[in-house]
Amino acid sequence: MTRKIVIGDVQGCFDELIRLLEKLDFNSSSDQLIFLGDIVGRGPDSLEVIEYLYSMQDCVVVTLGNHDLHLLAMAIAGISNYENDEPLNKIINSKKKIQLIEWLRHQPLMHEESNYSIMVHAGFYPSWTIHESRTYAREIECLIQGKDAKKILSEMYTNDSWTLNLSGPSRINSIINSFTRIRFIDERGTCNFEEKNSPSIVDSSLLPWFKSKDLGILDKQIFFGHWSQLSYYNHNNIFCLDGGCLWGGELIGGVLEKPFKPTRIKSLN
Repeated sequence: MTRKIVIGDVQGCFDELIRLLEKLDFNSSSDQLIFLGDIVGRGPDSLEVIEYLYSMQDCVVVTLGNHDLHLLAMAIAGISNYENDEPLNKIINSKKKIQLIEWLRHQPLMHEESNYSIMVHAGFYPSWTIHESRTYAREIECLIQGKDAKKILSEMYTNDSWTLNLSGPSRINSIINSFTRIRFIDERGTCNFEEKNSPSIVDSSLLPWFKSKDLGILDKQIFFGHWSQLSYYNHNNIFCLDGGCLWGGELIGGVLEKPFKPTRIKSLN
């Protein structure tokens, strides 16, 4: 029987990933790995991580995160380097760059398993239904994989928040932001992309996206990462698996089953 193993933000922490897989007794011939995005990032071994996952591509799914998209923007759109991009530059300069980038750009924004679990990097706009979420994810995936990828990736660095009346680049960016950057919404339903702290210490006017009264997907397990200040969160079938490994926390994963039981590996940072 194939096991589905879901894993939070790796962010280039290769040694911790290997230790987690060993602890989970991972078998590449029978298990499937589902990563919640940001497999690469500021961590020192982003090249090693993506090469390792690429070598097992038949049993790996990655829901694209904001750092993954930034790597694609660097490789496809020639986005200028930012301060912490050195680990990603190693991928850009790799002899396997073309293969690695083509594999990554064909990964999904949202992944579903067995009609009861959804995996995304950050979340989705609360009022979206499952049908809308699928439709918007496929729309952006097609753009990233298509001839307009350079334009889409170069224009995505905005704080556009979803509303029904958006069009053009603002609409596209709001969908990308919902899947890869969302944490809080305010009382008007506008996404706040600046606040990154724990919900317990932010202004009461801000609400985690998954606690919105308008949440449209209530009958499925939802797994996401992106929010290291939440670390491991489990409530009402909502699971955050970003343990902040890059920042000295933990790498979190586990076998997709009910009840979900997290496996943790302490960061070496």
